[in-house]
Amino acid sequence: MENNERTGIAPIPPGFLLAPIHPSSVDSPLLLCVLTREQPDSVNGNFVLLRELPGSRVYLGAVCDAALRIQEWVEVWVQTLELRDLAFSGYQEKLSNHGFDARWKSEFEMAQATAPEDVIVTGMEQKNPTPVLIKRRATANEAARAPVQSSPWEICKDDALLEQHGLPAYSTSPFRYLHEPAANGAKTFLAAAADAPPGSHVQGLERLKTGPEVVEIFNSHAGLVRAMRLSPLGLEDYLQVLEGGRWEGIGPGPTKLLQRGVYADLQTWSARQRGMPFLLHNSANHADRLNEIFFLKLSVLRDIFKQVRSYVRAQQLPLLNLSPASFAVRLDGVGEQFPALWTARTTLVKLGQAHPLKIRSTEQRYFIRMGKTEPSLFLPEGLGAHSFGIGSVRLRNVKSENDGVVLEGTLVAEDYLALDPHDLMWFKLPMSEEKLEFYAHVFTAEAVGPREARFRTVPAKLPESTVANLKKSVTAFAKSPYEIWPLLSSPCDMHSLGIIGIRILLANSKSNLPVIVDDLLGLARHLGKDPVPEDKLREKLKSVTDKDRNLSELVSPRALLEEEVSGEVAAERIFKDLWDEAIALLLRMFPGAGAHSFCKNFGDVSPLALETVFERPIQELDSLILRVRSALTPTLFMNHDIAQVLLKERERE
Repeated sequence: MENNERTGIAPIPPGFLLAPIHPSSVDSPLLLCVLTREQPDSVNGNFVLLRELPGSRVYLGAVCDAALRIQEWVEVWVQTLELRDLAFSGYQEKLSNHGFDARWKSEFEMAQATAPEDVIVTGMEQKNPTPVLIKRRATANEAARAPVQSSPWEICKDDALLEQHGLPAYSTSPFRYLHEPAANGAKTFLAAAADAPPGSHVQGLERLKTGPEVVEIFNSHAGLVRAMRLSPLGLEDYLQVLEGGRWEGIGPGPTKLLQRGVYADLQTWSARQRGMPFLLHNSANHADRLNEIFFLKLSVLRDIFKQVRSYVRAQQLPLLNLSPASFAVRLDGVGEQFPALWTARTTLVKLGQAHPLKIRSTEQRYFIRMGKTEPSLFLPEGLGAHSFGIGSVRLRNVKSENDGVVLEGTLVAEDYLALDPHDLMWFKLPMSEEKLEFYAHVFTAEAVGPREARFRTVPAKLPESTVANLKKSVTAFAKSPYEIWPLLSSPCDMHSLGIIGIRILLANSKSNLPVIVDDLLGLARHLGKDPVPEDKLREKLKSVTDKDRNLSELVSPRALLEEEVSGEVAAERIFKDLWDEAIALLLRMFPGAGAHSFCKNFGDVSPLALETVFERPIQELDSLILRVRSALTPTLFMNHDIAQVLLKERERE
């Protein structure tokens, strides 16, 4: 094991086999493989699933040489097709394979541009590979390589051929079918999903397993595939190591054997942290260690902001799913002359779940979150939540504009409406037998009752007779169904980054994070009640915390390390002015908390440049980190000056 760690060659975990998934000749010097279990797990199946997202699954894989020695552990991303429809009130959109593929390729190109050293180009990112049939080994004494065969069934992208057989087109539907282009006789298709429309020429994917020797199918629906170098150290793992905790490895069971090189060294060092080669200072020197961890935690927070900005800028989509699990941390093996934890850089390993709503005639951009919206401490409370019911619509004005008809009016609901600026409303007017549905912007500036909402609709194309009837009926429409959805955009990600910042700076693995988050958000709103200039926020924060011991403990640096020290002691040992500035910066990350917030609300962003909300926090974090680093590691010139002062003082004694 020690020799493997030194040479960079990892062992194959017991009970696992390597299954090649990329077409190659028998004498190919390198193979891209997926790790597969010899005996399927009743819960996890044959493969080692690392992550799952709407649109993709990520499996553990490896690049190995001709001798089946693992040279590099990788993540194998496989395109999946669970999503079929998106519905937003009267808005409905059929997702299509064209959209799936375009997004997949765009994310791959982004990864190539932002992290080229992590991407392993195979060609399967652009051209759909065929399913891989994984077969049973003849004997248990064979090499730990699973016999594989490329399936003759390929994905069918010929829209005309599909429609000729009564099946939905590939480009305009979310359904996929496999076929054998070289087969003679009657055409047969295999439906890649159980809910795909059937037909007389359609069979299920179970046909791929007709041979008794086939034990599993990899990428059964012929989705696109990409490979990335594995980042075994998650963000939460990294934070716990900084705080003094022990890192047990990438996961339970045999996967703990995967560590090698700098990660194997980290696993050993973390059990008894003694400074170099991972940190400058030993745990015995609490003050220096505290400030070093402060610097490293600020640095990782800044890197996370930059990762999110890069994604949002490239995709012009928010992520809407950020948490510590969204990030991994890479380390470089730099020997024992430089602390390895100082080389940490973050990577975004969990891509976004936002989908744009295609609503015409509006400059604002609205997004919904794909997949299930499960409660999360790191997401805004209203993410995915919306109000709906039956109300009364009072029309105030009906105007014709260049691109359609605009209605202005008031919605009167049966229940209390909690509204934010830029909320999106859908409603239907019960007007004779006509189906009149509208989308509208909600305005909160005008004084209306708690159950009322002023709105202005997005311009709509309507028949002249309908417009005439509406103008005659500038009155109330009772029993109008409505829904109001919050604007979800990059300020939602800013909120999530703020919660992650709380975890990084004010909590550790022993903390009650939900309580700390609730208290700090309360403090941010309390400070935001009265407008305070940005440069005065730190002074106001100090004034408030000096009067309240509980608040002083809340924002103290004591949680930077897991050692039990009081907030007062930790405050004496930290670079106090810089720490106070970091907390003031953290309080500004929550949209709508007050005038000091970087974003006034969750809609406070240019629809044409969603990434701009992250610019100022990054600039201020850069400046703060530079000053912390300067205080932590003075220059040689400064060291020389300090030495001269000390020598002169000694000469006087």
